[in-house]
Amino acid sequence: MSSKYMLKSKLLCLIVFWTICWGKAAAQDSTNVKTEEAPIEGVQKLSVGIAFDYLKLHTLLLDEAEKWEGAVNFHIFEKVSAIGEFGIAILSPEDAYKNSSYTSEGSYYRIGLDYRFTVIPNNFLFLGLRYAQSSFNEEIIYEIGNPLFENEIGQLSRNNLNATWYEFVLTSEKKVRKIRNLDIPNILSLGFKFRLKALQEYNNFTDFEVKNIPGYGRTNISLNPEFNLYIKFRIPVF
Repeated sequence: MSSKYMLKSKLLCLIVFWTICWGKAAAQDSTNVKTEEAPIEGVQKLSVGIAFDYLKLHTLLLDEAEKWEGAVNFHIFEKVSAIGEFGIAILSPEDAYKNSSYTSEGSYYRIGLDYRFTVIPNNFLFLGLRYAQSSFNEEIIYEIGNPLFENEIGQLSRNNLNATWYEFVLTSEKKVRKIRNLDIPNILSLGFKFRLKALQEYNNFTDFEVKNIPGYGRTNISLNPEFNLYIKFRIPVF
């Protein structure tokens, strides 16, 4: 079984798990709101989050992206949090160049602020802004057809490339406190995140342009929207 097929299978399993947990948690919360008053929780000053962020919808069923991401959240006011996010990604779009394979691989970080709105107990809406930077390498393996001789195969590698951009972020997040009517620790959240990313600058070239930037996406879109479904595990610090 190929690694790409295995990755796709893991993604689909994660969707099913996310959907089941969301549905059960929503039903449980709906019952709790009607029958009992939710307890007031203290504000967690600092927590570290690990998010399984494979679920970028426009690449979900296309074997062209793999990404892992984590975040640190620090509450500086009651409803305002400072956010630091770090991720690694491998992007391999099949349509980047004709008769070639293209891979962009690297890391990225985002820093910014979120403002929190409480919709109902354990359900939150966040509005945020981010500054983001990516450091990455790319590789292009191309083939040039020749009617008289064998096709020419070449390889181009570029290292230590950089890019910066800004993001507007809208997040809806739900704390999961029960699964199958069993109480669980306050460490699990489910949610979706909408990002509108504006590219500021990046290394580019006249021949074989940079096609994808880890953390940002395709460079031919100056305002790049992205919608994610995620499962996040929080590790309280203090």
